Order: sequence, then structure tokens, then C-alpha cells
Amino acid sequence: MNRLLLSLLLGCAGACAAQGQDNIPATYTASSNAAANFSATSAARVPLVQPLAQGGPLFTANALDLTASSVAAPATVTTALALPMAAAAEASPAPRPKFIFSDRDDFRWQLGLGVSFERFRSSIYSASAVGTTTSLAYFLSDFLGIEGNVNTFFAPTILENEHIKLVNYGAGPKFAWRRPRWEPWFHGLFGGTHAFPQTAGHSQNGFAVQLGGGADYRLLPRLSARAEVDYVGTKLFGTWQNNGQGTLSLVFHF
Repeated sequence: MNRLLLSLLLGCAGACAAQGQDNIPATYTASSNAAANFSATSAARVPLVQPLAQGGPLFTANALDLTASSVAAPATVTTALALPMAAAAEASPAPRPKFIFSDRDDFRWQLGLGVSFERFRSSIYSASAVGTTTSLAYFLSDFLGIEGNVNTFFAPTILENEHIKLVNYGAGPKFAWRRPRWEPWFHGLFGGTHAFPQTAGHSQNGFAVQLGGGADYRLLPRLSARAEVDYVGTKLFGTWQNNGQGTLSLVFHF
């Protein structure tokens, strides 16, 4: 009886072992017990770096190829630089400032306001006169301009309490060497003169010429200081008068 029972137990154990061998999946064999190839999975198709918006992908990565024979070996990653980004359009030059301290690119208009001194001498009367000077110049080029000015002078009382008053006016060319700070120049102006008081037998009006020059020093982009010395020739009372004039002015540029 005991021998029969032992035989039944051995038979059941053998049947269970045979059944367990039949249920093992076919993919698990003695020669193939590694995980599935990485290149065959969906993970290998995921890009590691997203493309740039303008220049294309910065890096590209090959899929990791892991096989049963290379599980222990480090993964090999191949990288490649992307193609150069498209050349940016050539930048347009920056706008030039309205004023530059240089020979050119200066304002064309000059308005001068100043004070003048003239020693007036004639066959009728003589006086030291102080007055005002107003000049306006427009430059046609870097060195050539057209200028017009008016000079007024007042002197002490003479001739029975009559004040001497002189007005000289003229226009003509102006030549300047327009440097960053200093601007030397000279001019020749032709016009007329008016003298007061009137003398018997003579006109109050006559011809005038003003020849001379000076220099401007740029204080600000729109403001300069000017010193000027001129020869002033007038024809009054039937004769020529040869006098000198000095002027200090502020010059406005626009």
C-alpha cells in the first residue's frame, strides 16, 4: 500500500513538471534571455533635442543600439553640428546725428548778435561810437556763404546838442574754414551808410564797404562766440572816410 501511494505521488510530480515546461513562452530560451532591441522600440524615434525656429536642429542623435552582446558596453552617441543659420540681413547704417563737430554736416544758417566799436573820423566831425551789430549768413557749401549785416553806432553830443548816429549796412561773400571748434573766416560787404546829423550842403547817405574777418569758437552745437575786426570805408560829405571797427558777438546756428 505504501509503495502504491509513493508511486502515485511521483507520477503527479512528473506531470506538473511537464506542464510547467509547456507554458514557458517561446521568446525565453536559453540563448535569448536579453531585453528587446532598443532600436525596435518607439523610444528610439523620439528626438532628443527639438529643432530651432530659424536655423534647423542644433544637434541630431543616433538611436542607441543595445544588443545582447553590448549590454555592458557604454552607449555610443553621435552628434553633428547643424548647418549654419541663414546670414542675417545687413544692418542698415545708424542715422547720422543732426550736428557733427567736423568740417561738414554743420548748420547752414548763422545769426550773429553783438556789440561794436568804431572810431569815426571825417572832415566835418569825428567821434568814438559804440553800437550794435546784426549779421545773417547762409552757407552754400562747406566754405562759401552769403552774408548781410547792419551796424548801428551812437556817439556823444556834438553840434548844438545833436547826437552822432551812424548806420552801415551791406551784403557780400563770406569765406570760412569750418573746423570742429574754431572757424576762421573773412568777408567783403558792399552797401551804404546813413549819418546823422545832416550837414549843410551834404547828403546823409553814402556808399560803404566793409572788409575784414574774424574767428568763431563753438561753445555749444548751436552757439558760438565771435571776435571780428574790419576796415570800414564810407563816402560822406564828398570825401572818403577810412575807419576801423571791432565787434564781439554771439552766433546762433540753425
